[in-house]
Amino acid sequence: MALEEYRRKRDFKKTSEPSPGRVTARKQELSYLIQKHDATRLHYDFRLELDGVLLSWAVTKGPSLNPADKRLAVRTEDHPLSYGSFEGTIPKGQYGGGTVMLWDEGTWEPKGDPHAGLKKGHLSFVLHGARLKGGWDLIRMRGEGKRENWLLIKENDGEARKNSANGDFLEDLSVSVTSRRSMEEIAGGLVAGGIAITHPDRVISETGHITKGELAEYYAGVAPFLLPCIGRHPVSLLRCPSGIDGKCFYQRNPGKGLGPDVHSYKFKHNGKTYEYLYIEDEKGLLEAIQMGAIEIHPWGASIDAIDYPDRMIFDLDPAPDVPFDALKLAAQDLRQRLARKGLESTLKCTGGKGLHVTAPLAGNDKWPVVKSFAARVAEEMVAAAPDAYIATMSKAKRTGKIFIDYLRNDYTATAIADYAVRARPGAPVAMPLEWKELRSLKSASQFTMKDVLKRLQGKKPDTASRQPGQTIPSE
Repeated sequence: MALEEYRRKRDFKKTSEPSPGRVTARKQELSYLIQKHDATRLHYDFRLELDGVLLSWAVTKGPSLNPADKRLAVRTEDHPLSYGSFEGTIPKGQYGGGTVMLWDEGTWEPKGDPHAGLKKGHLSFVLHGARLKGGWDLIRMRGEGKRENWLLIKENDGEARKNSANGDFLEDLSVSVTSRRSMEEIAGGLVAGGIAITHPDRVISETGHITKGELAEYYAGVAPFLLPCIGRHPVSLLRCPSGIDGKCFYQRNPGKGLGPDVHSYKFKHNGKTYEYLYIEDEKGLLEAIQMGAIEIHPWGASIDAIDYPDRMIFDLDPAPDVPFDALKLAAQDLRQRLARKGLESTLKCTGGKGLHVTAPLAGNDKWPVVKSFAARVAEEMVAAAPDAYIATMSKAKRTGKIFIDYLRNDYTATAIADYAVRARPGAPVAMPLEWKELRSLKSASQFTMKDVLKRLQGKKPDTASRQPGQTIPSE
């Protein structure tokens, strides 16, 4: 069977099962696995790799170690090799809806030519699994009909168990061979950062086949590095309950369902009262992710000193026709200009098109002072290179230029957080970098969640090395 049948039966916008890729036979040991599947009725999906796909049979009662037992195995559509690591819940209403557990995995060796055995209707093989081992046979039953019925039978060898020795070995092996989770735990979802994440297998990005559970585990992993950037700062959340490819919306005001650790903050500005959100710990962060948040955009000031920003941000936003090397030169130009004014700065790729250059501040200057200084720096760059830079938001005038966006330095303005995921295909990350990394940077969106977790592996947030807050120089 070809993978067209597998593809036809599934809506990959609704199920977290892997979409089939290119079929390529591998030059290595052939994989074998069994997935316990609680669909319309509980059964065990028996899969053998051959010719770049997983040949599949649904074993209604599960395998038996007793050679006297002949277990019905209904041939089903071939599956992609990537299905071999799938464990989760297929949504109700989808083909095969129900919980799937990876019950056994390993390799298999055919006895003789497996293609000839399949054609003849008698496939003999040896399993080298974590749970099933030794010789086995799959024998096709006679008869015509829509279903292709086979029998799965254990060979009478040293791995066989007869009569009572076979016992209830399926019930005894009731947890996943990889995650050690029970069917109930898999169905119940994922716990990340102490927060229960529902629908962890829901795909939030078709590109990269990224799930809500992976997003939650990522944010739990980077929380110690991310929280210093957003903790006790008002935040705007970009929520995408149906995933990145669905409808997304910003939320900065309190609402139902965000969780007890996503707090509200009231303040007055120009005679008006506002109420915004803020987070101060990992629980609050994961509660927001549980409710569909993907992007996190903090203010530049904390709730403890809302009128005094603790950072000054320049967003270098290139027009579509600007080469990335030109954007990197602009970042260096800005860094040098700030340094000449006595301000050290940090670099971040935004996970989108642009780069951020940020000067940490001590919180001694009010918003108007910081915004005015940032505007002067931007205008200085435009005056020096008017063909390369622009400091106004007019898109009509931005062709071939880099917008020096200093408007992030104002009341209620936000910027993407360090280590935050972007709601873009593939879920790229806004990654803080060392200046020495700028030379080899290929794109502002080159870092994936896996890349970031790998970079941070074994590291601890080094608060001592963070640049101290600075004061806006008087001119």
